[in-house]
Amino acid sequence: MKRIFFIALLFPFMLSAQSSWNMNLLGTYDYPTTKGNDIWGWVDASENEYALVGLRNGVSCVNVTSPSAPFEEFFIADIYSTWRDIKTYGNYAYVTTESDAGLLIIDLTDMTGNTFWHVMDFVNPTTGITLHWEAAHDLFIDENGICYIFGASNPTGFPPPANGAIFLDVATNPTNPTHLGQWDEQYIHDGMVRGDTMYSGCVYAGKVYIVDVSDKTNPVTLGAQITPNAFTHNAWVSDDANYVFTTDEQSDAYLTAFDISDVNNIQEVDRIQSNPGSNSIPHNTFVDGNFLITSYYRDGTTVHDITNPNYMIEVAYYDSYSGSGNGFDGCWGTYPYLPSGNIISSDINSSNGQGRLLVYGRDFQQACYLEGNITDCSTSFPISNVIVEVLNATTTEVSNLVGDYQTAIINSGSYQVVYSALGYENDTITVTLTNGVMCTQDVVMCPPCNTFNLSTNFNLELCFGESFTVGSNAYVSTGNYTDVLQTTFGCDSVVTTNLIVHPFYTTTNSIDICEGDYVVVGQSVYNTSNTYYDTLLSSNMCDSLVITQLNISDPVGIIAANAPEIMVVANGGVPPYTYAVYGPGSFVQQFLNTSGLQSFFPSINGQHYFIATDALGCESQAVYYAVDFPLTSIDEISSDKKLIKITDVLGRKVNRQKNVTLFYHYTNGTVEKKIVIE
Repeated sequence: MKRIFFIALLFPFMLSAQSSWNMNLLGTYDYPTTKGNDIWGWVDASENEYALVGLRNGVSCVNVTSPSAPFEEFFIADIYSTWRDIKTYGNYAYVTTESDAGLLIIDLTDMTGNTFWHVMDFVNPTTGITLHWEAAHDLFIDENGICYIFGASNPTGFPPPANGAIFLDVATNPTNPTHLGQWDEQYIHDGMVRGDTMYSGCVYAGKVYIVDVSDKTNPVTLGAQITPNAFTHNAWVSDDANYVFTTDEQSDAYLTAFDISDVNNIQEVDRIQSNPGSNSIPHNTFVDGNFLITSYYRDGTTVHDITNPNYMIEVAYYDSYSGSGNGFDGCWGTYPYLPSGNIISSDINSSNGQGRLLVYGRDFQQACYLEGNITDCSTSFPISNVIVEVLNATTTEVSNLVGDYQTAIINSGSYQVVYSALGYENDTITVTLTNGVMCTQDVVMCPPCNTFNLSTNFNLELCFGESFTVGSNAYVSTGNYTDVLQTTFGCDSVVTTNLIVHPFYTTTNSIDICEGDYVVVGQSVYNTSNTYYDTLLSSNMCDSLVITQLNISDPVGIIAANAPEIMVVANGGVPPYTYAVYGPGSFVQQFLNTSGLQSFFPSINGQHYFIATDALGCESQAVYYAVDFPLTSIDEISSDKKLIKITDVLGRKVNRQKNVTLFYHYTNGTVEKKIVIE
């Protein structure tokens, strides 16, 4: 997960000493007779800046207010030790060593270096018990003036003290601290405290421990997590207390970021090496806002951007040691908290094999960040293992299982980013990146065009007046069409359309109906003579026009007398007609397939009525006439009676038949209904 961004022109200089990137060496102070170890900083009331440098033979206080011309204010000789660690509170410096010198307390208001104390006994104000210890590996002092002594020990003959953390109150009496309690579950090599939480590098356990120290008499372990190389040297918490950063003091080990927002479920979110494969050893790391400042043996002082703890990126370094690889040489410690922003570092042996103080200026800034999600253009599923390469920046990353990726570069500008994955076409996108700004660029990748089935067939039926559009072509007629389109992912797609366009049908119906009848067309009902227009759906679900020319047939019958005759006539309707006259005594007179005026002689007086039926079968309403002629007239007419024809009940002309009702028609207009039974 290491990301190193070296400019090619720097490569030749990496083989020699003092290679650097985005850091300026402002000044140095050499110790020609002794080797160095740890370092801390201090600022007086006049805002003069000082470096407190641990040496094997004592402590040096160097004025670095003018970084190009540092000078030593004082030196306090002390028992020889490879390890000497320094922290400050108020106007006092507190120094531990693994040699048996106890706690060295220096009054920094006396720049002669003549005011200091060695304290080995610490009384507990509650119990009255005195705690004695003479050596300790490291210490830390929190914002409340509580000093945490790590890795304490005693020479033979004294009871061993807690070698986890011993809590001393240096705020109440800076030169005579009291003992408040201890945590002793594990040996602590180095650690720090903010608020009431202690973050401890338990080197032999290989874990970072997080401890609630709000009650100094009863500290409670909140959580622990093993670090990548299981040799946890130090730990430092982020400003928001959601992350802790650790070092493992081993060859080719990592700086590691852990999410501690849930101390019951501590999760590693990133790890990084300053110089992968060089076998260099990280030592102490410090959070400075968005940056992680780290001392690396044989690799100098490094700076990583931790704005996004899940993606740390190196943005600066100064390699102060001429050699490389595994070994405890070069930079021991660093301190990034001076008000000027200058960084001070202590080297073990970079000055002719002896100790050196180095003052650096900052020429680095936050990185430019790029993140996004990568999906398949045809399925929208995430794509993992996509190689994301920022050209001209030698930056390469890989998308995770859910298609997310994140990367960063040092310098702002416009960059081409290449996305490549097995089974997909490469995609190159230009992005503009800005220092301190996260750019989000989601990407959709497609398999090569030859892996797709890019032929599409449409079999369609349309109605007249409709159209089907393929690309820029709109089709309105029956036919077979072929179009070549480009898909959203840049491949050709052949679209074949088999189109049937149904015509607009028009049907004209001429319909004659009788008065009182009606015609139904779709949802419409008509019973009046007129021409009607209806739009209906045909069997293929297209509109069709039905024209209905409707004629209402309504014949009217007229009956009148011109004695001794009865006259009938029909008007209206559709000729020819069938006239039927009915009278008393089963009298029936019919005229078939006729039109115009017809007359006949009634055979008997009484009520007669007339119905005319036209050629369509429409009947007129019955009209009545009461016959009341003189009988003589009728008798005279009857004396000249001759048979004209015989009809059946349907008015059809027939011959005489037996046992059947028949109608006999005579010349005098009479009709007799007879059944001949034999």
